[in-house]
Amino acid sequence: MATESKPDPASWPGHTGNWNRWPNDLGTLNTITPEVTVRAIRSVQDGTVVSLSRPVTEKEPIRGNVCFEHTMMNAGAWDLEPDRPESLNAADHVAYRTHGMVNTHLDALAHVGHNGKGFNGVPFDDLVTMDEGVKRASIADARAIVTRGVLIDIPRMRGVSHLRPGEYVRPDEIEAVVDRLQPGDAAIVRSGATLEDGIPPGPEGNRHGTWQGLHPECVEVLATRDISVLATDTPGDVFPSPYGHIVRSPVHTLCLTYYGIHLLHNMDLEVLAELCFAAKRDAFLFVVTSLHLERATGSLTSPVAVL
Repeated sequence: MATESKPDPASWPGHTGNWNRWPNDLGTLNTITPEVTVRAIRSVQDGTVVSLSRPVTEKEPIRGNVCFEHTMMNAGAWDLEPDRPESLNAADHVAYRTHGMVNTHLDALAHVGHNGKGFNGVPFDDLVTMDEGVKRASIADARAIVTRGVLIDIPRMRGVSHLRPGEYVRPDEIEAVVDRLQPGDAAIVRSGATLEDGIPPGPEGNRHGTWQGLHPECVEVLATRDISVLATDTPGDVFPSPYGHIVRSPVHTLCLTYYGIHLLHNMDLEVLAELCFAAKRDAFLFVVTSLHLERATGSLTSPVAVL
């Protein structure tokens, strides 16, 4: 069962994870070898393609921050050829805030640091600055992920429809299924979270609200299997966090800063879960692409599973 002890902030996490394991800043994406990708492709059985992204939402549900803006630039006559009414054109402008609690997005390793350091022990201001953006470990390093996804369906394991806001996936639940994972796999953890019922506010001082998520010790279990990506239908961390006295988002900190595991947040896993249950399977081809943004800390994305 998950420990309820409170680790010492001065010594946590007590290791440096995958620092300096590989001669680059790709982190666990190094585990996606050509052999791993071929294994993933061979897992396809009937070719069913499932989109795993949520509709893009304009505002955060708790703080009301604008996280997406869509503006039409033209819809009709093409202003470059005003004398040709048959020339019609529609164009728009899109702007978005990458990180948040609702939109499906992929985190770069440069997104989070701890005690002044980023992944590989690099001083955080050598990774990213306000003036230069991301200098190392940007989302451009993760723009083509093709591997095997393994669904870990926690509500189905518990015999419930979903985890309630504030409930977390326990490390013993991950331990029970971790042997299904092979190096390079993406661990896809379903909580059953939806946005239809609204997001309860969190306790005073918690600006994120109350969310389902993973207990931080789940990361330590998953890391033993050399997963490449940790993907969830939530923001990843449970809020409020049992390790909130150490850092606001300990799952983020362990994955991005110490283990170099890319995080994929806020997916829609409901259709995938039903299909996997009906077919009595949990593995499939998993494809994630991000925008080619050389200096960015993340990207909105639309991941797919191919069964």
